[in-house]
Amino acid sequence: MVVNEKIEVLHRASIDILSQIGIEFQHEETKKILLDAGIEVKNNRAYFTEEQINEYMSKAPKEFIVYARDEAFNMRLNTEELNFTPGYGCPKIMEVDGKIRNALFDDYLKFAELVHVSPAFKINGGILVQPNDIDAKLSAAAMVYTTMKRSSKCIMGVSGNQESTEHIMHLASILFGGREELKKKPRIITLISTLSPLKIDRNALETLYVCTQYNQPIAIAPGPMAGGTGPISPAGNIAMANAEILGTLVLTQILNPGNPVIYTFAATTMDMRTCNVSIGSPGFTLQAKYGARLAKKYGLPCRSGGGMTDANGITAQSGFESMMSLFEAYQEKANFVMHSAGILDSFSSMSYEKFVMDLEIIDRLKYYFKELEVNETTLALDAIKDVVEGTTFIEHIHTVQRCRKDPWFPSISIRRRLMPGEDPNQVLYDSMHNRLEEMLRAYKKPEIDGSIEKQLDDYMLHLGMNKEIIGKI
Repeated sequence: MVVNEKIEVLHRASIDILSQIGIEFQHEETKKILLDAGIEVKNNRAYFTEEQINEYMSKAPKEFIVYARDEAFNMRLNTEELNFTPGYGCPKIMEVDGKIRNALFDDYLKFAELVHVSPAFKINGGILVQPNDIDAKLSAAAMVYTTMKRSSKCIMGVSGNQESTEHIMHLASILFGGREELKKKPRIITLISTLSPLKIDRNALETLYVCTQYNQPIAIAPGPMAGGTGPISPAGNIAMANAEILGTLVLTQILNPGNPVIYTFAATTMDMRTCNVSIGSPGFTLQAKYGARLAKKYGLPCRSGGGMTDANGITAQSGFESMMSLFEAYQEKANFVMHSAGILDSFSSMSYEKFVMDLEIIDRLKYYFKELEVNETTLALDAIKDVVEGTTFIEHIHTVQRCRKDPWFPSISIRRRLMPGEDPNQVLYDSMHNRLEEMLRAYKKPEIDGSIEKQLDDYMLHLGMNKEIIGKI
């Protein structure tokens, strides 16, 4: 069976799941909305026909732009262009020596600055890390508020419940000229996670409702673990994850036809020896590939791949696992690559060193996947002739003219002979720390209108944020 045939079989299986097994929406109002739209609901489960799925999928935009405060960072979402986001959701920081500590708000500020100065990203924010020293009820708004003040890139939101999402949208309304102005353009992407197998909980649905009221993009993200919360066979896990996306997409388009949606496929595997999630396995990457291809079939912007690893430190394992996952994202033209920098230990920890290591991988892949320039100049026949007749390539004018264009230059690699007794790992870590310090020195807080900044500050004071913390941002 060729790949296209497999995609069709996976699609048909997802349709069968939606029509015969259905999805449980854990929210009474949702059931009424679905019934009013002609969707069958029985025993708390919604059942979708193929015709209904096709009808509502056709309403989702195939391409849209997320607008940044600085238009230089506007991000186009379609089926071809790659866009990267940093790590998301980790509650811990892993130090270079393997020690693990709680992530703090100061870490969030530092990562926000690193993301802002990195050319790899047009988007900032989300749960760069989950700060342990911020009240949980305040943290979602605090993270988005920090992103708005410390960066002028597109904004990644934070999912929660209705109240926390309303706070975030209120902040966005302040920043972008009011509620009605916010509705006019996609500004803030919010991740909506399903509850595998085949459920969506109340908090996710409340977040979805608020985002659709403001016409803001929804990233629908099922993450079933093969063998745990999904079938152990990759094909079954893919089909079920795809069904969860399609069912949630239908609801999104019922609520707000034309609401931007990202097909955010995140099916994972489970280590059957430990029952822990495994995102560094080739099983994860294989599923990501087929998720991306299903999204291409539907013509929707997709999430795929990332700097994924199960490694517990900056090791060879963290390198080869992340390279494999990011290679897949490039190869399949993923359009929204989440967790592309900083992740360690199966989503559990962020690492500053891993962050710059992943940026290095992204740069390598960008060089590899660019089109080879083939023309009279690059074929260099005159240079070859001259060298044969008595000169050298290193001193030839062709080399002089192109020596800063053609090679790829690493930012954290070791390309020299080590001195006796030097630890190659320590030399590499020193290179990483130098790169981090260089990036942080380059950071400059983007300008923001003083009256808008005061409104943002006042709103966070109203929510209970400490003045001292506001002063840091």
